[in-house]
Amino acid sequence: MSRASYAGDLPKAGTGIVHLGLGAFHRAHQAVLTQEAMLAEPGDWAICAVGQRSGAVRDALAAQDCLFTVAERDAEGERLRVVGSIQEVLLATTQPHRLATILSDVDIRVVTITVTESGYRHDPATGRLRAADPEVASDLTGRSPGTVIGQLVGGLRRRRHRGHGGLTVLSCDNLPDNGTLVAGLVREFCLLGHETALADWVAEHVRFPSTVVDQIVPATTGADLAAVAEGLGLEDRAAVVGEPYRQWVIEDDFAAGRPAWDRAGATLVTDIAPHQAAKLRLVNGTHSALAYLGMLAGCSSTAEVAGRDELAAYASRLMIEETGASLARFGLVVGDREVQTLLGRLRNPRITHRLAQIGADGPRKLPQRLLAPAEELLASGREPRLICLALAGFLRHQGLSELDFLPASLRGSVVFLELLAEATDRLVADGVTATVRRMAEEASHGPA
Repeated sequence: MSRASYAGDLPKAGTGIVHLGLGAFHRAHQAVLTQEAMLAEPGDWAICAVGQRSGAVRDALAAQDCLFTVAERDAEGERLRVVGSIQEVLLATTQPHRLATILSDVDIRVVTITVTESGYRHDPATGRLRAADPEVASDLTGRSPGTVIGQLVGGLRRRRHRGHGGLTVLSCDNLPDNGTLVAGLVREFCLLGHETALADWVAEHVRFPSTVVDQIVPATTGADLAAVAEGLGLEDRAAVVGEPYRQWVIEDDFAAGRPAWDRAGATLVTDIAPHQAAKLRLVNGTHSALAYLGMLAGCSSTAEVAGRDELAAYASRLMIEETGASLARFGLVVGDREVQTLLGRLRNPRITHRLAQIGADGPRKLPQRLLAPAEELLASGREPRLICLALAGFLRHQGLSELDFLPASLRGSVVFLELLAEATDRLVADGVTATVRRMAEEASHGPA
C-alpha cells in the first residue's frame, strides 16, 4: 500500500497533532474524523501517532507509508475506508528524543490521548497521580519518560524553553472530566519535580478540554485482516474494524486552533457534563452490566448477549429505571428510542466485541459507570436493584467476596448491601437466566 496510490482522496497537510496511544480506537475514530475534517476544510492537521509499548503497529504502519484501512461493519455489510491522516509514527520507548522534539514543535497545536484508564497512573478515587508508581517515580528522576504524563510534561518543558506558544491536550479515554483530570496530573507531576514555573506556564498557555467519545472498536483478529485483504486486494497489517457509529463531544476551549472536527460530525459544547454522564452510565454502564452477566450465562460477545431476550430486557429496564433515571438531574430523559438505539448497536452481527475485553479492569471502570448512579439513586430514596445485579455478576465472575472497590457511602449503606446480597443469592440459587428475567420483570411491574 503506497500513499501515491490513494492520494486523490487523502488530505495533503503538514503535521499539527501529536497522538499518544497508537491503538485501534484512535485509528478507527479520531484519525478518521480528522481526515474528514481536513477534507472538509484543508489545514495542517496531520497526525504524528506515538505507540507506548509495542512496536508492532508502528512497524506495520511505517511499512505502509502510514496508510491503513478501517472496515466499518453493520448488518447491511462492510465499507472499507483508507485513512491517511497519520503521517508519522513513533514508539515512545525507543524514540524519546524525537517525541519530545515534536511535542515542542511550534506547528503542533493539539495533543490527543488514548491510553485507557490505567495509562494515566492515577488513583481513580482521588484523581491524584500515583507518585509511588515505579514508572512515575522513574520519570520524576529525569529518565526518558515511560508514562504518558511524563512524556507530556517533557514536551511542554521543551516547548516553554524554546519560547513557543501553548497547545490543547485532549484526553479521549473513558474517564469522568478527563480534561480536568489530565490538567491536574500534569500540574502534580510538575510540582513533584519541583518545577513550579513550568506548572504556572502550563496553567496559562495550555488548555485541557474534556471530551466524550463513543464507538465500538473490537480488537482486530487474523480473520479481520484476511477479510480486509480480500476486499482491498492487498495486505494491510494495520487494519482495524469498527461500527459505523462515531460520537465525539468536545468542550470548545482550544489554545491554538483545531481541525474542523465539527464539520466531520463532532459536537462542540460549553458544558460536557450531561454528555459525559449519559455516555458513562448508559453506554459504558450497560456494556459492563451485560459483560459480567453475559459471561456468567456463557456468552462471549456483545452481539450474542444482546441477542438473548432476557438479557436485552434486563438492559432495557436497567437504562430506563436506574442508570437513565439517574440522569434526570442533568435534564436528560431516557426513553425507548435511546434504549433501542444502543441495543441495536450491541446486536450488530458483524462486530465481535468480546465481553472479556469489556469486563477487564472492572474496579477502575465500575465507579463512574454503575457505582455513582447507585449512590445517587439511594440518596433520592430509590433502590438500585438492577445495578446491584450487575455488581453481583461482577463479583461472581471474578470470584470475589471483598467489597473494597465500593466507595464508603455504599459500604456503609444497609439498603445497598442487602440488595447486593439478595442479587448474589439469586444468582447462586437460580442461575443467570432465571434471575435476570425475574428481576427485569420486577423492575417493569413491581415485585411479585
